[in-house]
Amino acid sequence: MQIKVEVEGKSMFDNKSNRYMTRAIAEELHPEIALILWKLIDSKNKLKVELDYLQIFELTVSNGKQAIVHRQEVPEIQSFLIMPLTDAEPINSKVWCIDSGVESEGQMMLFPNDY
Repeated sequence: MQIKVEVEGKSMFDNKSNRYMTRAIAEELHPEIALILWKLIDSKNKLKVELDYLQIFELTVSNGKQAIVHRQEVPEIQSFLIMPLTDAEPINSKVWCIDSGVESEGQMMLFPNDY
């Protein structure tokens, strides 16, 4: 596990107040799944894991549950979990979350083809 390196007291995905999503995410990704993805980022941040500006989520269906591979490239980290969903149907998709590094611009959740 990498320890988070902070620059001027800030690190990637610290600011939760400016989180956005593309129109495609808003229309196609169930809010329950979107919330789970943001919470996965927040939990790593809370554990002081150094987060890359790009968080990648690969979503697959596994025995009726949502399987999630959460990874980043720098530093290279990957985790895997399977969770039951309460209101949503599990999906097969890839989702990115990007932190611009500029507090006023915030963070964006999008499908790779939205980029």
